[in-house]
Amino acid sequence: CKECTYPRPLPSDWICDKQCLCSAQNVIDYGTCVCCVKGLFYHCSNDDEDNCADNPCSCSQSHCCTRWSAMGLMSLFLPCLWCYLPAKGCLKLCQGCYDRVNRQGCRCKNSNTVCCRVPTVPP
Repeated sequence: CKECTYPRPLPSDWICDKQCLCSAQNVIDYGTCVCCVKGLFYHCSNDDEDNCADNPCSCSQSHCCTRWSAMGLMSLFLPCLWCYLPAKGCLKLCQGCYDRVNRQGCRCKNSNTVCCRVPTVPP
């Protein structure tokens, strides 16, 4: 089924009295200063529909050249931004390995599998 083909998410946990999500994506965002870029794009966006702050490295959304130019300029002051794309690639590689190791068949909640019990025959 369709749900079983989705990759298993990497482990994550809420910490600091459930105020901060500790996940691999958040570690990459904060470790490579992409959170600063996302904040800048969020506050400088003039369109409510424009969600470029969610995925600033996307080439399929509007204002692609402007975003990449702004990130290039910001990378002069935040050189850790150069590590974002390699770190994102490593995350996808880890996600794939984790998914292969931990995939245990169908994970559907509404599975139509039939469980049969072998009847016990009294001696």
